[in-house]
Amino acid sequence: MDAKYKRYDRHGVGAADVHQLLTYSSGYAPADAPVSVIVHPRQGSHTQRSLQVRGPKGMLGTIHILGVDTRSTPEQATKWIGSALH
Repeated sequence: MDAKYKRYDRHGVGAADVHQLLTYSSGYAPADAPVSVIVHPRQGSHTQRSLQVRGPKGMLGTIHILGVDTRSTPEQATKWIGSALH
């Protein structure tokens, strides 16, 4: 999991961030389930989307992108992140 202070609700996830998260997942996640998470600030509501990255030999990894509403309390945000990842 990587906390970013970028506004992914306004801009797409860049190639450098994808590379960084794929590196994390290849080093720390199980080989059969290379998954990583980006958490970023967002105003208004929580959001969730996934990015699947494929290479010439198949799936390289899945990156879950979670926008956390900055108006929620830390307890609410933590609970939502937990539910979003299950």
